[in-house]
Parts: sequence; C-alpha cells; structure tokens
Amino acid sequence: MALDPDDVRGVCDYMNDSSMADNMRFMVEKLADAEVDSTVLLVDITEEHGVFSIEKDGETREVSLAWPFTVTNRGDMKSALFGLLDRALLG
Repeated sequence: MALDPDDVRGVCDYMNDSSMADNMRFMVEKLADAEVDSTVLLVDITEEHGVFSIEKDGETREVSLAWPFTVTNRGDMKSALFGLLDRALLG
C-alpha cells in the first residue's frame, strides 16, 4: 500500500517548519547518533521509516529512522514522528 504523496508532502512541510527545527535536530542527533551542523529536514516518509537530510562538516547526507509501527496514513505519520521524538527524549 503506497502512502498518499500529498500527505507525505504535507507532513514533511509541517515538520520542516522553523518552529520544529530544534525538535527535529534533537531527534536525529539522538536516534541516528549523528552530529548535525545545520537544520535537519524530513525529506521522505515510507511505511517503514522517515528519511532525514542532515549536514555535517559541509557534507549533506540522508539518515533513515525506523518508525515504531507501520504507517498507513497522515495521522500515523504524525504519531510515528512524535513517537520518535518521545523515544529521543526518554533516551
């Protein structure tokens, strides 16, 4: 089952808003064990994981974080992202 591209784009846009920048950076640094020099961007969402673009030492790369459950719709995407943030906060 493919995710709705409009939902993926909408959730990515929401998470890439400047108001979410600190949360996104913290989440990726903790869960991907990646140091980041600049803003983290959510660039894609699949049923199994989120793909984030990060920059370190002038190089951009992508890291994937597995969702805590399979996502099937927009609500799942948001829940999975905030589940990852909770996991990062709780260590």
